[in-house]
Amino acid sequence: GGAAARRAGRPLPYKALLQVLLDFQLDGHRQFLEHFVVLFRSLDTAGRGVLDEDAFRMLVRAIAPAKSEGAVEELLLATDPHDHKRFTFSDCVVALSQDLVALLAAPSL
Repeated sequence: GGAAARRAGRPLPYKALLQVLLDFQLDGHRQFLEHFVVLFRSLDTAGRGVLDEDAFRMLVRAIAPAKSEGAVEELLLATDPHDHKRFTFSDCVVALSQDLVALLAAPSL
């Protein structure tokens, strides 16, 4: 250890630390959403960034297969309270965020 040993005692500049943390967080979000993006796009057959109700249900089933029909109905109502039957990518991420986190935390088979 020469240079590394000398640096070990010096504090990391705040901006450098912040940049490392933000890069790490961004990379984590990218990995976190990668599978979801692929799945969403496969269900967004028109390529408009919007799912209809059937596609939304299929997305929910793919992300959270154990979710009961009642829970899916509650999710539909919460995500589309005015019954427009249109679900944007952002709507889907927000609606399924807890399920996505659980999916990410689950050990890979």
